[in-house]
This record gives sequence, structure tokens and C-alpha cells, in this order.
Amino acid sequence: MNYLRRLTTVFLLLMLGYTMTSCELQSKDSVSVYYPISESPSFLQPLEGYTLLTSEETIAQTEVQEGDQSINYEDMKGVWISYLEYGWALKGKSEQEFYHAIQTMFDKVQSLGLNTVIVQVRSHGDAYYPSQWYPWSQYVSGSVGINPGFDPLQIMVEQAHQRGLSVHAWLNPYRLMQDEGMSLTPDQYLIKQWYQSAEYASYMTKVGDYWYLNPGNEQVQNLIIQGASELVNQYQIDGLQIDDYFYTASPQVFGQDHVQAKANTTAMVKGLYDAIKTVNTQVLFGVSPAGNYTDSPHSDNTQYTDLQLWCTTEGYLDYVAPQIYWDFDDAVAPFAEIVAKWENLVSDSSCKLYVGLADYKFAGTENFQKQIDFVDDCKVAKGYIHFRYDNLFG
Repeated sequence: MNYLRRLTTVFLLLMLGYTMTSCELQSKDSVSVYYPISESPSFLQPLEGYTLLTSEETIAQTEVQEGDQSINYEDMKGVWISYLEYGWALKGKSEQEFYHAIQTMFDKVQSLGLNTVIVQVRSHGDAYYPSQWYPWSQYVSGSVGINPGFDPLQIMVEQAHQRGLSVHAWLNPYRLMQDEGMSLTPDQYLIKQWYQSAEYASYMTKVGDYWYLNPGNEQVQNLIIQGASELVNQYQIDGLQIDDYFYTASPQVFGQDHVQAKANTTAMVKGLYDAIKTVNTQVLFGVSPAGNYTDSPHSDNTQYTDLQLWCTTEGYLDYVAPQIYWDFDDAVAPFAEIVAKWENLVSDSSCKLYVGLADYKFAGTENFQKQIDFVDDCKVAKGYIHFRYDNLFG
């Protein structure tokens, strides 16, 4: 049975678009990871300290964690913890200092009766944990690529679970760093190799001060999926969430039209869902898009998502958490009306709806409590998420 499960694992990864050749990577800790080899450019070589495995060896060592018990709640009451919180809680701190900060933060979360923390683990093509695919974030040690000597994500997972809190890892799939951070990124990482070589100029583009990956590039999609698989394989997270940064640049910048753009974001979402479920079927996958909704979700037209598909068809999302950041009397997007439109979208599907709340606008006001009470009384919406910790607790 285990052998059949492992064969199934490899088959599903092949369906995601991975071309399996005779080599996979094995880490020093014997965790098998899949390296995208399709049309391999010359730089796709094993990182230092890794050895090549045959496909048969990879099948033999892949573990499917179907028996793992995840902590998730039917009625989510959550809070987002972003890289901005890490600026004071983590950046440049010792392990003991971060440990104490997280204990205090999670105690406060628990004291409000919340049950879920959505912790950012990738904000700018970086990592807040030791990763094979992405460099250490500057918001950990103060400089890109510097190992702090401890694992912040592991501490957060352990401390959350000790308090009965569900932990969802939150990542931005496409946003990268500014030029300074990209230049400091160690050469072993794909984003650095793509950044510094004119040969791969089509893999990313610059918008304002930041670089963004090309959603239509196969190698980019594979990298994003690899990063998600790494998280679910190595940590007892209960969910994984991506947010509203999809096509920050126009698809035309990459030579794509709107139909191709939607197909690209859909391929990425489907690939993430399948990769997560291949490792652990109990880990939830969600997206938090922009909340505005006219005849359809606004981001379907501006960010080239396809939420009308993802939220109504099995195999894309377990939940959606639209950022409904307006008051009840807003002239363009009145809160109750927008919530009702999202409820109607998911009412006949298995996709759960959690409402993203704008603490940064309304925390502490009478209307904000009315929003919470309104969501609690909804028949379809199953909870809410505060944006964000600092705004909630001041």
C-alpha cells in the first residue's frame, strides 16, 4: 500500500507539469524534493551538499502524510501576521527573544477567542524558515540570505499548536525584492540566477521598486509549487494561503492576453492545490483576493484570477477569504452587499468563505464590532480574519 501511495505521489507531480528525468534532489536531512527539469537551462544543478537520486530512489523515500492530524475549525476566527510584525518581533532577534515575542502574541490571540493564525512565510521571494528554494528574508536577520541560527516557522507552529491554534502558512507567490535585496541573494537560488542573467529576462519584470515573477512561465510556476510542497512536507502546518498579488504587471508586459493570464493563474492555483493534497489531504488551501465584487469578483478582471471557477469547482480551493475592507455605508462597496455576493458565489460549493476584515481602518470602532456580529450571523460565511495583528492589538 505504501508503495502504491508513493507511485501515486509521483504520478500527481508529473500531472503538474514536472518532467521527471533520472535525477531528483535529496537534502542532507533526507527529505526528497522535486526539481523542475523540463527544458533545463544550464544553471539547474544540484545545490552544494545535495546528491542526485534516481527516480526509483525518490519513489522509495517519498512519504505521504495521510495520517497527520491537522487543526482546523469550521468557524475560523483568525488573524494575519505579516512581515511587518516580524520587523519588531523577529528581525535581528535571538531565538529566545523571538520565542518570547511569539508566546506573547499567541497568548493575546487566544485571549480574544481567535482560533487561527495566518503567518507570513514568504513575502518577497524569500523565506522565514530554512528553504532550499528561497533565501532567508531580510526581515529575519536584517540581511538577505543570512541564517539566524534557528527556525522561526517551527517555533510558530509549535507555540500555536500548544494553544490549540490552527496555523496557516501565508505566501506571496509572485512578488520579489527590490534591486538591493535581489543583488544580495545568494547565487544558488533560482530567483538570483534569473535576475542576473539577460537570458532569463522574461522570467520577471519590475513594477515600481519591486520585481515580480512572470505567472506564465513554467519554471516560475514550478518554483512556486516546489516551495509549497517543501512547507507541507517539512512542517505540521494546517493550511496554506496565497494572497491578492497575481498580475501586478499587465499580462501584455509578458506577451500574454487576458485569456492566457487567467489560464496561468489557474494553473498555479491548481498546481498548488494538487501538490498540497498529495502530501497531506488534511492541509487546507485558500486564497485571499481583493474583496470588491460587482457582477463578478473584481480581481477576475484586474488580477486575472478566475474565482468564479476556483470557488465553484472541486479541486482548486478549500476556502476563499476576500478582503472586504469597506464599511456598511460605503458608496461603492457596502460591506453587507459585498458579503452577500461572495456568499452567493460559494453557496452551492464545498469552498468555505471567511471574510477578511480591515482592522487597519476600523478597529476599535462601533461599526467594526457590527461587522464581526454581522459575519457571525451569516448563514454561508464561516468566520473572519483580522488584518492584521498590529492593527488588532495596537
